[in-house]
Amino acid sequence: MDKQEQNYFEDTLSILKKDINLTKKRINETEEELEINKKKLSDSFYEIDKGEELASVYTILTALEETSVDQRNKLQRLEKQKKSPYFSRIDFTLTGENCPQKIYIGLTGIKDKANMLVYDWRAPISSMYYDFTIGRAFYRVGKQSHTGEISLKRQYKIENETLLAYFDTNLTIEDDILRDVLSKNSSVKMKQIVSSIQKEQNVIVRTEEFDNILVQGVAGSGKTSIALHRAAYLLYSHRNTIKSSDILVMSPNNIFSSYISDVLPELGEENLIETSYDQIARVELRRPLESREEMLDRIATTPSQDELNDISYKSSFEYLGELIKFLRGDFLRTFTPQKLSYVIGIKKNENDVEQPITEDFTADQTSKLFFDTFKNMTIAERINKIAWQYAMYFTEKRGYNKEQNRGLRDRFKKLIYNFLPLKDIHKIFEIFQTRLGLSVNNSDEIGYMDKGALLIIKNYIYGFEHDFSAKYLIIDEMQDFSPIDLFVFKKLWSCPSIVLGDINQCIEKCLNQEYLKQVSDFLGTELIELKKTYRSTKEIAEFTHKMIGLKDVEYVNRNGQKPKLFKTPDTAKTIAEIIKNECGEFAHTAIICKCQQEVKILAKMLNGYVDYTVLDQPDDYNNKVILTTCATAKGIEFDCVIVPFANAENYINSLDKNILYVSSTRALHKLFFLSDTTPTKFLKGIEE
Repeated sequence: MDKQEQNYFEDTLSILKKDINLTKKRINETEEELEINKKKLSDSFYEIDKGEELASVYTILTALEETSVDQRNKLQRLEKQKKSPYFSRIDFTLTGENCPQKIYIGLTGIKDKANMLVYDWRAPISSMYYDFTIGRAFYRVGKQSHTGEISLKRQYKIENETLLAYFDTNLTIEDDILRDVLSKNSSVKMKQIVSSIQKEQNVIVRTEEFDNILVQGVAGSGKTSIALHRAAYLLYSHRNTIKSSDILVMSPNNIFSSYISDVLPELGEENLIETSYDQIARVELRRPLESREEMLDRIATTPSQDELNDISYKSSFEYLGELIKFLRGDFLRTFTPQKLSYVIGIKKNENDVEQPITEDFTADQTSKLFFDTFKNMTIAERINKIAWQYAMYFTEKRGYNKEQNRGLRDRFKKLIYNFLPLKDIHKIFEIFQTRLGLSVNNSDEIGYMDKGALLIIKNYIYGFEHDFSAKYLIIDEMQDFSPIDLFVFKKLWSCPSIVLGDINQCIEKCLNQEYLKQVSDFLGTELIELKKTYRSTKEIAEFTHKMIGLKDVEYVNRNGQKPKLFKTPDTAKTIAEIIKNECGEFAHTAIICKCQQEVKILAKMLNGYVDYTVLDQPDDYNNKVILTTCATAKGIEFDCVIVPFANAENYINSLDKNILYVSSTRALHKLFFLSDTTPTKFLKGIEE
């Protein structure tokens, strides 16, 4: 071990420990001061002036509480970094200078007075570690470039405050280190990957402007990690304008949410705000909603070609176009204004009979405003504008105050909405479906494929009731959303976004490059494609991509066991033997079924053979052997994957092939298939 490196490590660790002790001291001082001020407030509450003086006291308390939280977050970051202060170093000589600068890179920056001992991985100068080999290099700070030459790239293995090893490399990320990272067992939570971010991933993470980005990445290309690391980068580089609560993640389900929940805290940032499309639909539509998992389970259990055709059509831009055309055309023309008479007083006629004094707005006035003046707006916006204009007439003429004006506007809105002969969005949707010759769902539960259309109808006629605003949006599993859904997202959020997915992992329909280009154009995004997979061994990755005919995929040179097929009449016993003989060294093995019906059947078969847990809740992932469906396992990875009932009767069509492909791509190290009869044709050529 080089003495200089050991000394630098020990000095850095010493500075970290000093900072930890100082932070602990400040936490104690802040919290003592907080308690003193709380006691003062309690003791003299009735003596304090309830105006400015009380507000001042509360301001002090709030500031102290915020300081305490910030200090505790800092302490947590420091304690994590103490275990491994940095992971790499580059020596960089600026053009025109002779002496190289030694740049150590870690999770966060470490400073000793005026000297930077370790640079945050997100700092501009650190980008060279990811982007360049030895030789000419540059980094940007704002619009200014700093050029020079990298003369050394060094990577470190540091664990539990101990420098174990280091070595020099001329690659961006040395294959040996990357293989070491990828060869480890899967964990309960997704981990940060700052020490092994690849050049093509780094481009996305560090995109400077808040541009809209669409990422198409093959299974295992690190899409979700990239999105979370990009969020961390934005929080670092735009710390004065954006915070964690300003970034919204569209999460597929609560199990996935739990799986990714450690990444941002590991990077020293608070977790982001999360929601799901289903949650948004439920609060806006106020009806029971079929989940994606339920829909996939239904069509996998009882496939109907008519339903698959409907799903395919509802997933098209053509369907979206027909809905917009219907709303802006035939439905819009059902708006039939009548004269509005608003009573403003009472007068007596010559016979001393009381008669109302009215202000009248003719049908032509309302029609002109609705169809001409505000013609480029939604119905909700048009009616709101007309109501506001009519209310302002009274405000100006009769001197109404703001509250009276607001109440008057709301009354006008109700009156104007009566000019629509049909206002129930579900009935409107049924009419639209019938006109297209599509089936109508008579259940109170909204079908999974129908929520987007209902949300568009509601927004067009009434607007959304809730505010889902954000400054940056992350949408994962893009392939699971239809153009209708993407249209909804554009209405909900006008902020920049990163949209990620893999068209090859769509289960219920087949997508292609042309569709991907349409999505990119529709969202107005830059399209970036990731064609290198890091998750599975080369043998598993080659097999899975051959299954669907996917070409031009790059692999990390991490070799392992080829996928195996077991022909067996005793599924439960064979699974037990596989787990015992093949999976014992690994932390997580998933038995991935086609649907819930299979899960129930297999659960009974496995009782007495295997200690397993059905994956329903986030905590279930902690178990060594998990029984689940493809739909639930999507987005998660496991050390070993076992796919039962992989016979020709069970996996027949393109839907089945998609399920088999997605299930297979969950495996990191080992992949097994079981068939009690003739194996499915999709496993042709697999090792038995």
